[in-house]
Amino acid sequence: MISIEEALAIILENVAPAAPRRMALEQCRGRVLGEDVSAREDVPPFTNSAMDGFAVRAEDTAGASPRTPRRLEVLEDLPAGAVTATAVGAGEAIRIMTGAPLPAGADSVVMVENTRGGEGGVEVLRPVRPGENVRRAGESVRRGEPVLAAGTLLRPPEIGMLAALGCSRPAVIPAPSAAIVSTGDELIGIDDALRPGHIRDCNRYSLAAAVERYGGLPVPLSPAGDREGELKTRLEEALSREVVITSGGISAGKYDLVPEIIREMGGEILIRKVKMKPGKPLTFSLVGGTPVFSLPGNPVSVLVSFLQFVRPALLKMQGRKNLELPEVEAALAVECREVTDRTHLVRVRLERGEEGYLATPTGPQGSGILKSLVRADGLMVVPPEAGPLPAGTRVRVRLLDAREG
Repeated sequence: MISIEEALAIILENVAPAAPRRMALEQCRGRVLGEDVSAREDVPPFTNSAMDGFAVRAEDTAGASPRTPRRLEVLEDLPAGAVTATAVGAGEAIRIMTGAPLPAGADSVVMVENTRGGEGGVEVLRPVRPGENVRRAGESVRRGEPVLAAGTLLRPPEIGMLAALGCSRPAVIPAPSAAIVSTGDELIGIDDALRPGHIRDCNRYSLAAAVERYGGLPVPLSPAGDREGELKTRLEEALSREVVITSGGISAGKYDLVPEIIREMGGEILIRKVKMKPGKPLTFSLVGGTPVFSLPGNPVSVLVSFLQFVRPALLKMQGRKNLELPEVEAALAVECREVTDRTHLVRVRLERGEEGYLATPTGPQGSGILKSLVRADGLMVVPPEAGPLPAGTRVRVRLLDAREG
């Protein structure tokens, strides 16, 4: 067995981002930019009003107040999207809407809230400074200015910036597709009637949701039984994708055939077991350069293994830099009696106490008790041979971010 850290290092050494590809901007949220982007034009492209009000010469508003208003002649209305050839002269104003180009002669805008009237003439109740309530051409971005660098994660602000720059098809690192294969003769569909000795295939759905959650494209395939021919056929089908994720069939039993079939297909097995609980029998292989994650079959083990190893690999393949689950320090709210010779990732609920987080195990920690993960906010890291831990012990908790949606 190797440690979690050693296993993760091996995995990350053997995956890499795909080549950037141009995609419609609407499809780029959450993708990583694959090119530097500079402005091809000023943003905004022209000097315009930041408010609804009146375009004026600031000097014509000097000394204005509700008791001593400055009256100006209103020449015309200027809505957003329109332009005017009329210039503002001394004692004059143009009614202007937010986003409309500032007319010649005007140097500022009086907010409509600071005026009275406006039909033919307007009374200004407050003076303005030159440039007040005006957005200058290029004040956000100048033409030729570098704006976004390759490697930038495209969040909503970056998407908006690209749209403002007229970049409709940026080059981004595409999402990897991940084939998902559940194995085992005992598996049935979620709508099938339960029969003695059978269980529903929940791993197919939890893994697909996890792949999608972390930016990949899940491709669930039909489950494979514990027979060599069927398993090989399904794996050959799965290898048409960038990543393969299997669940079950990797322990030491007579029908745990996945590692053997991977070898028969010319695969190189780089990891066979990890010093981790749950999730000890994890296999990582390369088959023709395609990474194959063979995860345990128990529903908690499969998801914990995914979070520790598949998640960071998927993120790296998308060009992401922050690969680790975020961690917080917490104090144990109750004694934890879990003891093992492996790193134990205990499912815990987190609550805010007066001095920080309090961590409470979510109940029995069996690798088949999915409810313990449903109720968890994080995975408490218990080093080998460290338990039992008394209440109050300071511990590290890796946060589960499923709550983010």
